[in-house]
Amino acid sequence: MEQALELAVGGREILGRPWDMSRPWGLFVQKDGFQGWGALSAGRREALARAVQHGEHDVPVYLPSRVVTIDGWAIADDPYSLQLQLEDVTGIGATGAAEDFSAKQWGLARRASGRRILAVGDDAGRWKGRNIYAPFQLQFVFADPRKYGETMVLPGGKLTPRAPSATATSIDVYHRGNFPAHPLTVIPSAPAGYTITSPGGTFVVSGATPGGTHAVDHRNGRVYRNGVEMPGVGRGDLWAVPAHTTWPHTLSVAGRIHITDTSV
Repeated sequence: MEQALELAVGGREILGRPWDMSRPWGLFVQKDGFQGWGALSAGRREALARAVQHGEHDVPVYLPSRVVTIDGWAIADDPYSLQLQLEDVTGIGATGAAEDFSAKQWGLARRASGRRILAVGDDAGRWKGRNIYAPFQLQFVFADPRKYGETMVLPGGKLTPRAPSATATSIDVYHRGNFPAHPLTVIPSAPAGYTITSPGGTFVVSGATPGGTHAVDHRNGRVYRNGVEMPGVGRGDLWAVPAHTTWPHTLSVAGRIHITDTSV
């Protein structure tokens, strides 16, 4: 049966409910104990008053960072095992480094990268039937509030070693998120120069080392050859594909485009 909620962070799994109700041992989310993943707080803006006039200047509103809180239960069948469970909790993200965080809700998987800012557990515990329970709380902050899902390779779908994706010079690009997503253009056996055009503008690569596989990241304009950056060879417009729409991309040489479902 599909789990209503599955969380994974720091090599630990936190479930919405036990897989085996006869042996409910592990880390679990309390009822209504997963907060902040489904919504963001008020947006961020820099207010600028209109001098000697009513109101303010119209300025962009940006997404804030995302803060996620998990209230959960550590469940074990003896006090020793419970202490091990609680050590698992306090060890998550303890170095302060960014952790890969994934949440799967009714089969829909999304991931993000965040840092743990709180990890507490009650090591006293209390017995309930044959098991011992202890509450814990984890809190993470995600500097990038966006959530990422599956990556599509267009045209043709998934890219696998046995069945590489097709290439084309005209590609319709879309994704299944609710927020603009940055594409990655991949050119196998690339020449020294080529252009990429979309409704968002044109990006030109010139003077690059030919051969190998080139990748153009439209988030920052960086160009890579076999995974190694080639500085100064790309220039032009950068863009993200809006949600719920399709943007035609035209390449001067055949290639493919990777795009990841992006949501907030």
